[in-house]
Amino acid sequence: MSQIRLSMYTNEHYEQCDAFILPEEQVQFTTFPTHVVTEALENPDKFPVVIKKENDVVGFFILHLNPPKTHRTDEQSVLLRAFSIDARHQKQGYAKEAMLQLPEFVHHHFPKVTAITLAVNKKNIAAKSLYFKTGYVDTLQSVMGPIGEQHILAFNLQKESEVGR
Repeated sequence: MSQIRLSMYTNEHYEQCDAFILPEEQVQFTTFPTHVVTEALENPDKFPVVIKKENDVVGFFILHLNPPKTHRTDEQSVLLRAFSIDARHQKQGYAKEAMLQLPEFVHHHFPKVTAITLAVNKKNIAAKSLYFKTGYVDTLQSVMGPIGEQHILAFNLQKESEVGR
């Protein structure tokens, strides 16, 4: 049985998200949930999501529909942004479990989406390893981010649904 579950963010999650702790070495690659949640809630294409273990918020990310063309594989891609796990809950497998649950979560909430994409800094070795282990592939596209080159990775939801048949 799964230790965690993905849920759409609601205002009741704000206090726990505001208490998030991120290790200094990770802050360069991601951001605190409360730094991006307000803007996401005001944007009809952005959907904040929490990663919960029982009633505790252990992680956070945003799903962005209609992302910039540089960050998608096709018109029906959704972009995973601002993925983070609270430092007090890291190294327990929650990030991997969340990434493994994400395709089904996206399919349930956004049935027309055909791929999940994300941008990962080339220096963020731990995140790249996680994404590759959970089925993401390098699209060979890259963009310049705030602190350097970012690789665009993708998870093909159509391929996943064909495998499940």
